[in-house]
Amino acid sequence: MLRLQNVRLVGVGLLILLTWCFWHNVESAFGHQSLITDQEFTSFGNVIYKALKDASPGEVDIQRTGQAPAVVFWTTDAASTRPDFINITSTDVSTMRFAHSAYLKDAKHTDLPFQKGTSGIVSAAAGKYLPVFVISLRMLRRTGSQLPVEIFVDTEAEMTSHTCQTLLPSMDAHCIRLEDRLGAWARYLASFQVKAFAILASSFENVLFLDADAFMVKDPAHVFSQGPFTSTGLVTWPDFWASSASQHLYEVTEQPIPAINALASTESGQLLVSKSRHALTLLLSAYYNYYGPDKYYPLMSQGGPGEGDKDSFILAALVAKAPFHQVKKCVDTIGYYEHGAYHGGAMLQYDPTQDSTSLAPSVSTMDTPPDAFSVHHNIPKYDPVQLFDSGVLVDAKTGIPHRLIGTKEETEKRFGRDIERELWEEIEYVTCELGEQIVGWNTIPTSEDESGTCDRVKWFRKEIFVQEEEV
Repeated sequence: MLRLQNVRLVGVGLLILLTWCFWHNVESAFGHQSLITDQEFTSFGNVIYKALKDASPGEVDIQRTGQAPAVVFWTTDAASTRPDFINITSTDVSTMRFAHSAYLKDAKHTDLPFQKGTSGIVSAAAGKYLPVFVISLRMLRRTGSQLPVEIFVDTEAEMTSHTCQTLLPSMDAHCIRLEDRLGAWARYLASFQVKAFAILASSFENVLFLDADAFMVKDPAHVFSQGPFTSTGLVTWPDFWASSASQHLYEVTEQPIPAINALASTESGQLLVSKSRHALTLLLSAYYNYYGPDKYYPLMSQGGPGEGDKDSFILAALVAKAPFHQVKKCVDTIGYYEHGAYHGGAMLQYDPTQDSTSLAPSVSTMDTPPDAFSVHHNIPKYDPVQLFDSGVLVDAKTGIPHRLIGTKEETEKRFGRDIERELWEEIEYVTCELGEQIVGWNTIPTSEDESGTCDRVKWFRKEIFVQEEEV
């Protein structure tokens, strides 16, 4: 009897071991691991908040004496003069440098929370930008992408809305609030400050951050497993403009002052970063954005185009002495002509995995462009209420509607398909079928048209795209 019991015990033990091995292999195969807990994020939030406050630059006085001009990057050379529109005393520079050095020392010993081995897309949107994000998300899913998405919103009302509770989860996108992840102090972060902290508070190890008004034209999953991301862990995309950073920024951060043509300023409608490889980069970027509005933003841009968070990531990588890659193919404008005048409708960025193999340190044009990667509708945004109310969709003289980002032939040549037609299909679906379900879209119907934006979208799509199909 005793021998039989021993056999049974051994059998049970083997069954438990086999069961564990089976589930371990399943989890490994599908990338499932123990989840990062809310407590781990909260603890991290407490640590970083203390570090930020302890390294405050204080009441330094930074005054702009003018506004840096918009200088197109590819018109610059090594002899181009760096703009100088910042008035700051040497004492204040020393104060900021001391605080920056203290934070850098502390940040080197801080780890980031994330789910190991995961990759996903992170965005931030609230209020009227939530519907714009839904359109962007539907465009992402059109590419066949199955990447999970985390979207950072502002309010408890948004968190408990149908948008966050049902609509977005149905497309594998999940709402988070910064204050729920990092602590109550994070509720005061706003505008350009949010991006760096949303990346820190995201669950993924590898992050493709997309602005709510940017959408993918191809499945981006491949960029996580190919160069230049695999070799650097940080990929940025160029803006049209040359850097307009003040020389005082480099005095504060103790960096050599680069030539104007060394790197273009960053167009951060999209950003690719590894949290495991760039912890210090992201922590430094958080510092520059936390103290951004009245200190680091003026130093980084001097009132130049797009002043905000955009150049904080490359600056942070340089200070951290961490590798990064700025896409060498210049950003393109896509738009339309009206009575001989060109109007930009969006910015087009290119696939980094097909980037130039040139070792040149600066962005350069390429004879054969890589595939289109993302479209950033920064001005105007593809909120249909804004589009119709601004009048950009119709000829100002004739009242005839027109495309926004190029002719049908140009679009099909550029993207391999009619991406603007697809975009308007999604705009119509979100406006007409989901409008009442989306929190923040309280401007439908518009005051100008009692029939509402849905009818206006249907009219525009019929006039442009349906008629083209019938020809």
